[in-house]
Amino acid sequence: MAISKNGPLGATSGKIGNLVYYECMGQERVRTVGYNLHPPTTAQLASRAEISVTSRFLKPALEFINTGFAAKAAAELRLTYNLAMSYNKLNALTGVYPNCSIDYEKALLSQGDLQTAQNPSVALTANGLQFSWFTAPDMAWPELSDQVMLLAYFPGSRKVSFALYGPERIQGTAFLALGTPMLDQYMETYISFISADRKQVSDSVYTGSFNKI
Repeated sequence: MAISKNGPLGATSGKIGNLVYYECMGQERVRTVGYNLHPPTTAQLASRAEISVTSRFLKPALEFINTGFAAKAAAELRLTYNLAMSYNKLNALTGVYPNCSIDYEKALLSQGDLQTAQNPSVALTANGLQFSWFTAPDMAWPELSDQVMLLAYFPGSRKVSFALYGPERIQGTAFLALGTPMLDQYMETYISFISADRKQVSDSVYTGSFNKI
């Protein structure tokens, strides 16, 4: 059943026959419901597996992704998660079906036009992760006021620890605290930046792994 929110001439939401009406990014859209009575092909199975592998990586980091892809999503009238899925499915998968997996070094958790972290590094300490990056002596405003975004992904538990609005870029260092149980777990790490007005972000940069067996 579909619902017309503003009377017979208003926008429709829901299903009528094989048509589904919905709103996305402020636009009214309609799509058909498809039916496939044939068994899936190898290519279809491979595509489904790639989506599943990529989704397992992205979903724990959804809040980070929603911020990291927000500017690009607004410009393209697309959803943040769909942008992240599209990029990482195309660029961050390795292997051949049924043995595909994420290449963490190629993964992207934010995307935008800001300057990326320059010469970033990270060290595992007794209480968490100490990130650092190069800061130019003549760094100007507003670049110097960009705030760092940090993320650690734990493949074993499919959990993340992150900070969205950390110290300013000019500081050159930031700390991501981790709980004691997480310190010994295998983790993959990333860094990016967001502008002070939250309207721009940088591409994320892979900063390495710890405790990989």
